[in-house]
Amino acid sequence: MPALSERQAKAAERLKEVDPECEIFWDSRMKIPKFIKGTLSRPSAESPDRIARKFLDEIREFLEMQAGLEEVLELSASETDFSGFHHVIFLQHIKGIPVFEGSVQVHINPAGEILAYKDFRVTEVPVSLEPEIKREEAIDIVLKDIGPENVVTVPRSRLMLFRDSGKQLHLKKFHLVWQIESIFAEGFAGTFYFIDAHTGEQLYKFSQIRSALFRKTYTAKNEAFLPGNLLPEDKMAADEVARAAHENMGIVYDYFKNNFGRDSYDNRGSPLVSTVHFQRNYNNSFWSDYHKQLVFGDGDGFRWKPMAFALDIVAHELTHAVAGQTARFVYSEEAGALDESFADVFATFISNGEKITNWEIGEGVYTPFHAGDALRDVSDPTRFGQPDHIDNYMRLAPGEIPDLHRNQAGYIHYNSGIPNKAAYLTIEGGTHYGIKIKGISRAKAEKIYYLALTAYLCSATLSRWTFREARYALLNACRQRYGEKGSEYAAIKNAWAAVGLGKPAEDMMDRFLVEKEVFPGVPIPDLSPEGVLSSISVPEDGLIKDIRVSVNIEHSYLRDLRITLFTPAEKHIVLHDRLARKDRSLVRTYNSGSVPGLRDCIGERVWGKWTLMVADLSKENRGFFHSWGIKFLVQKVEKEELKREIFPFLKVPDNDPEGIESLIEIERRGKIVNIGVSLEITHPSIVELKAVLVMPSGEKLVLHNRAGNGRKYLKKTFSTESDENLLPAVNKEMKGVWTLKVADQVEGNEGSLDSWGLCIIYESDPEFL
Repeated sequence: MPALSERQAKAAERLKEVDPECEIFWDSRMKIPKFIKGTLSRPSAESPDRIARKFLDEIREFLEMQAGLEEVLELSASETDFSGFHHVIFLQHIKGIPVFEGSVQVHINPAGEILAYKDFRVTEVPVSLEPEIKREEAIDIVLKDIGPENVVTVPRSRLMLFRDSGKQLHLKKFHLVWQIESIFAEGFAGTFYFIDAHTGEQLYKFSQIRSALFRKTYTAKNEAFLPGNLLPEDKMAADEVARAAHENMGIVYDYFKNNFGRDSYDNRGSPLVSTVHFQRNYNNSFWSDYHKQLVFGDGDGFRWKPMAFALDIVAHELTHAVAGQTARFVYSEEAGALDESFADVFATFISNGEKITNWEIGEGVYTPFHAGDALRDVSDPTRFGQPDHIDNYMRLAPGEIPDLHRNQAGYIHYNSGIPNKAAYLTIEGGTHYGIKIKGISRAKAEKIYYLALTAYLCSATLSRWTFREARYALLNACRQRYGEKGSEYAAIKNAWAAVGLGKPAEDMMDRFLVEKEVFPGVPIPDLSPEGVLSSISVPEDGLIKDIRVSVNIEHSYLRDLRITLFTPAEKHIVLHDRLARKDRSLVRTYNSGSVPGLRDCIGERVWGKWTLMVADLSKENRGFFHSWGIKFLVQKVEKEELKREIFPFLKVPDNDPEGIESLIEIERRGKIVNIGVSLEITHPSIVELKAVLVMPSGEKLVLHNRAGNGRKYLKKTFSTESDENLLPAVNKEMKGVWTLKVADQVEGNEGSLDSWGLCIIYESDPEFL
């Protein structure tokens, strides 16, 4: 692989100054960073658009662009998701000509920090940008392909730069093309053609008709025209198909609104329009990008019942509508299969309760006279003839162009079984092709899938997304929501590895996530060094492998504040120390990268009370402590027992404050859970004795201090369960030399240390064994 240029290397070093752990993934020729992840910029209160623009300017030196290439990045979309993250999408233009799939994604957290950057730009254009084929000639080529017997209109056409769909970006051949959209006379199907503007060759084509709260429902009266006649709600009672379509659309709208704050398919409150009774005996339903509406056939009564009856069918089609505004999948080959899969996955979410019990699609209306039949089964695609592994992916023949009627647009309804199976395994887990997956909750899965679809697959043009790119999008969405070191990230990696895409994660069976959040909801007193305290008790146990602390605080001057975390191991870690910010809110997650002090928690036990202190150290400003949370990746460890006992029979000198010492050395590492100390001393009057245990750390634990008047023997076992003096040993490292000190502090008697021993229950860290 070529090396970075000096200019690129310096730009990378500047980025590493912001986040030493950020990662840059380059294209094969080191021309452009395909993907960058980490904390890529300082916090900012500016608008997401301005933050993204500034970052694009700052990383300009990363790019090895063709000399004289006139590039403009046009803002295509800027959305804020349900968790407060911002996603800004740009479209690349070269000398005023848009680049098909030429998107740039910038993802920004609520603090104004860029967390991810994805680049699909072209860096060189080896073709003339002057067309030799006129627009009218390109349209004639399209009309000839359609055939004179079909009447069509051409609503849109434009010049674009187009890359062939080769696997390696630098091997993709470039073309200047006319993108022509054609609409049949019936007005419900749109097909996109890409005609080479130099040769007239038809390079690619695909149809954007997807087959199988403000609402409008129409009836086509069994004819082929759209939208048909509007049915007022008070007239809908007599038409059960129209009523079902109307009600099911409302359920789908409520799902996206209540779970993600999405207002209609376009997130702009557009009406949900549907037409029922389309044609006669029509065995299909679809979303029309051109008309922005759903269309339902009544079925022939044998293969299909009216499709509007099925909530999962309605949810499937409306998810196509959401995808058409965000990911903008080209409806062919892998992208088309992903379009179908995301629609199936959300249809499953929407048509089930909190626990998914039914993974079938269309079972309520498909082949009504065959019990147990369904259109697809997300949990077991092979049941209805779909593949569940990439080895069985059905590809077009070399040179074959996707066609909805001849090859199912690249076998989209067949190949969608592969990402469907990955989605099922992500949630339910299991073993598939020898790979074990531990599933996650549907609540987490649907958040990840929604973010992937609407943010990390968001495109400025129609795009031929691949399964691998969808996997990356899901992982990035998971990284935003739950980090990349937890069971959620591992579930996605393992699920996709099980269907043949990507490598599996490390074995996560011995690790688990602990997440806690509290909502103090209290004011922060002005000029109050003692601050406001809020605690979280963690009952789970194990060794910490990663820690993240999130805060949500409002304050009129954040430079007044100091935020400190107190751990069960008596460490105190400053998270925020009077740092200035332009805004009045501190919504931030701290980790061991941004706060090195948190690294001291790695290897400690998670059990115990964690306390956050928010202190105002200056006057004249006030604030409010809304909430805070803590998230751990915890290593499961088995509790083991270690016993050591010795019989020194050492003389305890009379009236000698220095006394005697006896040592036990432990070579094994481990965190102490419980400790017992056995002690046997012969002495005429044990009230004269003091016995102290010195830990390897130097900490002293008093076992006996001149108690037991009248007794001649000290034979006792002390433990953390009964003796508070031993509690400081809990959670400490046991490896090292333990020292027992015994001293006679009154004149008149001598004694003997006969035996003593340790019995330690500990947790061992496999990384240090």
